[in-house]
This record gives sequence, C-alpha cells and structure tokens, in this order.
Amino acid sequence: MTVAEKLQTNLSLVLIADDMTLNQRLLEKMVVNMGLVAEFASDGFEAVEKYLALKPSLILMDVNMPGMGGIEAARQIKHLAADNFIPIIFVSGAEGQDIIRNAIDAGGDDFIQRPFPFELLEGKIVALRRISELYQQVAELNQIRQSEVEVAEQLFSGAIESSNVGLETIRMHKQPATTFSGDVQLTAYRPNGDLNILLGDFTGHGLTSTLGALPLAETFRAMTAKGYAAEEVIAQINAKLYRLLPTGLFLAVAVVTLEVDGTARIWNGGLPDVMVFSQGELVQRVSSSHPPLGILPQVNELSFEISNIQPEDHILMISDGVIEAENAEGDMFGEARMFAAITDPQYRHKYSLVDSILTSLQHFVRDFPQRDDISLIDIPGNSVQSERSFTATSQLVSDSEDSNDLDVWDWGLELQGRSLARIDPVAQALSRLQESEGEGEHWHTVFSILTELYVNALDHGVLKLESSLKDSPEGFARYFSEREKRLETLSWGSVSVHVQHARLAAGGRVFIRIEDSGDGFDYEAWLSNENAFNIGMLSGRGIELVSGLCESVEYSNHGATVEVVYVYSRH
Repeated sequence: MTVAEKLQTNLSLVLIADDMTLNQRLLEKMVVNMGLVAEFASDGFEAVEKYLALKPSLILMDVNMPGMGGIEAARQIKHLAADNFIPIIFVSGAEGQDIIRNAIDAGGDDFIQRPFPFELLEGKIVALRRISELYQQVAELNQIRQSEVEVAEQLFSGAIESSNVGLETIRMHKQPATTFSGDVQLTAYRPNGDLNILLGDFTGHGLTSTLGALPLAETFRAMTAKGYAAEEVIAQINAKLYRLLPTGLFLAVAVVTLEVDGTARIWNGGLPDVMVFSQGELVQRVSSSHPPLGILPQVNELSFEISNIQPEDHILMISDGVIEAENAEGDMFGEARMFAAITDPQYRHKYSLVDSILTSLQHFVRDFPQRDDISLIDIPGNSVQSERSFTATSQLVSDSEDSNDLDVWDWGLELQGRSLARIDPVAQALSRLQESEGEGEHWHTVFSILTELYVNALDHGVLKLESSLKDSPEGFARYFSEREKRLETLSWGSVSVHVQHARLAAGGRVFIRIEDSGDGFDYEAWLSNENAFNIGMLSGRGIELVSGLCESVEYSNHGATVEVVYVYSRH
C-alpha cells in the first residue's frame, strides 16, 4: 500500500453515530447543508465497523448508545487510527464534568451538549476538518521525507563502508538508533597486507552525526593505501575533523593494525576498552589514552599497545551503545553481562563472539526502545594475511624490452635524530612512486621491500634492538615497548633513503638504497646462508623476504648500506 493510499480518507463523508433517528436526521440536514455526505451508525460497534469500512473525515458521536457506548467506540477508533488524525465531536444530551472528561480522555476532540445552536456545531466541524487536512498534509510530507532519508542512508552507507575488506573473517555489526548511524566501521589493507580496522562513534546519532563520516572514510582509505602508519592516519583524520566539524561534534575512535607477522597494534581515543580474548578469556585491555578526534588542533603523542595475536584469539571493539543499552527498568547492560555472554557455555559454543553478545543484549533490553547506536567488531586472529599474497617477485626483463628513451627520476630523504621518530619515509617514497608512475599491484611489493629495509636500518642500525627479543610471544611486547622508549629519547643517528625509478618498455626498474649510521652487521655470513636467522642484530625474516622479491641485493659499508633492484611489468 502506498503512502497516499494509507492516508486516504473520504473527505466529504461524516459519520453520525446516534441511536435516535430524530437526532440522526437533524444532524444529517446540517451536514448536507455544509456540502458534505452523511453516513449513520446506531451504536458503538457499528460506528467502529463503519469507520474501518468507510474512512470518514469526521465523526459526530453520541455518548449513550445501546451495546457499546460512544466513549468506548471513540477509544477504539482512535487506537485503530494510530498516527492518522480522525476528529471526533461528541454531540450529546448527557451532562456532568465526569462525562465530558471521560469523552475527551477517550480521544474526543470536542464536546457539545444539547440543545445547541447549529451555527456553533458548524463552526466546530469547519475548524476540526481544517486541522484534519493540515494534519494529513504534514503526515504525507513526513512519509516522503522518511522515504528520502532511507534512500540517502543507503547511498551514504554504500559510499562509506562498501569498500571494507577482510569481511570473510572479520564480523561487523551495526545497529542504528535512528535511520542514520553515527557509528562508522572501516577496514583497509596497507600495501604490504597489514590490515587497519577503525571503529568510530560520532557525537550523538542521526543525520547531523554523520557530517564527518565521508572525510573520515576518504582519509582513512587513501592514507592506508599509500602505506602510512596508523599514527599518521589518525593525526590526519584529527586535523581534517578539527577543521570541518562544528563545535560540540567530535569522534571517539579506536584503531587496530593487524600486521602480517601477527602483531596487533591497538590505539583507543574515547571508546570503551578494546579487548583481546584468548580461549574465551580476557587477556588484554586497551583503554582510552587520548581525547576523541576533532577536539584538539593536533593529536598528542599517540600510545599504541602491542599484542601478539594467535589464530584462535579475538580482538573485540565496541561502541558505548552496547554497554549503555537500557531495559525498561532503567538498568544498563554493562560489561559484566557482556562478559557473562562471552564466557557462557550455552552461547560460547553455539554463537560467534558478536552473536553471543547480541543474543544476551536482546534478551536484556527486550522491546525497550534503543537510545544509542550499537556497534561491534570481532577480529579473529586468523584474519592475518600472508605477506607473500600481496607481493610479487622481481620480473626479469630482456634487453629487447628495455626502453631506448631515457626516463629516470630520483627521490631521496635523510632523517636525523628526532625526525626518525616522527617521519615515515616509506609512505612518502611510495606516495611519490604512485603519483609519478600511477597505481599498480606491484607497489605492494615495493612497499614491503622499503618497509623491511627501513625498519631493519632504524631498529637494528640506529636503535640497536636485537631481533632475538621477538623469539617468544612475550618478547614481541617487550621488543615494541623498548622500541618506543628508545624512539622517545632518540637524538642522534640517521637513516637515508634513496629511490630511483627508470621506465622500461613494459614496466619499470626500482633501485633502492638505504644507509644507516649504525655499525652494520656481518652481512657476508648471512649472504653465505649461514645462521640466516640467528645473526642477532638483524631480522633474518626481513632479509629473506627482500632477497626473494628483488632482482639483486647488495650490502656494503660493513652492512650499514644496502642496495636492491626490483623490476616490475605492467602486464
């Protein structure tokens, strides 16, 4: 049924409900003289039936009738009318304040007591029919607006969240309190396969709360695709929201980076704790350590917590609408009930993490209206991607395929002291390659090569960190904790990055040289394949990966300088 059909009433029809034939005829004469049509009911039951069948535009109702009286009939008709306005005027010889009060409480819009001058009743009919017509116009406009809002929300959600990745393992649930949700759920891969997951909660809910969603999604995806670390993505999002959002509107947000080696880097700015579960037990909480984004002109130093995720582990992100959901008694769902749902055997072995919480939540709130948006994201540990699935080995190019035209450019950056802690040269190098040479899957490989070489130079050459720290799950956390400490106090050392790109007839050649100020390492031992994974000061995994991808890898300067060549094809 269309909106117009649902609201359709017989505008010229007036239902007269009175058991006295004389009263019916007198009222009919007046109604007809007003250019309207009269229909009759002799008791309350018949009045209800004819309202449903004929949809009159107004009802003149007697109070005292056999069977069902006028007051009960009015109550039932108003209930049946729901959001549609049907004016009811009680026309009766009954007296007394209680009768008038009961008639109005039952839904009567006016009461006129016999005897009365017809001019008075005519005036009331004209006034109420005018209100009824206005009410119907407003209802039609609201229905049209609601339809437009629903279409807009579908387009809006599609533009923001349809590009999410990793959904074959990651479980997301969003339950808006109104048509538009103020919660935003985003996922995107970095070029080397690291997965960034963002849960955001804008102030309030509804259309106003979504003002920042588009710039948020654009910034998140563009910077992640270029390989920027989560710290820089968050800083850029904050800067954009600070410029765009009106006062009082901001974004509580949490970000998880699930790296290809199984490391999870977690940051929380204003959301409920991000939690890591192993075998159904809570093993780590990451509480909010920063104000929501869009409030301060610049983000403060961002503190990420590190976790070594196993395939059977789960990372849970929730919005405050979950734990603050209320039931009819005014009680909140709370963390205790959420944990009980997660650990309850009847849920745990039957449902996923998200479905366990939702099942318990629905049982708790029942039909009580939802007041805030509800969002949950469950990130299983098996969501980690293989780095090699994002990379391709160097493509050997024959001389005949080489271009005779010189088309070469160079880019370089040297970082010294404190700049090593705040500037990411890898993302800048990749951005330069993409901007100058266009998009392509081969940049995923170049990003991995740059990342491995630069991290080795910084971590081992400058910061003097030992890879052996990462030999155990606990060691991962100690390694990154120590890395953060040394970066915070770093005031010396340098790493230079040089990239040269040469266009070939069917692709390109990328030359990369990275040099650090450290002491180097025994690269000859590694190149001879002796103790490749036990050389202490260097990540054997990283060099193995780079050697497998590149056409050549050469070390010099006692291992402090490395030069690699990677060749790609555009076909």
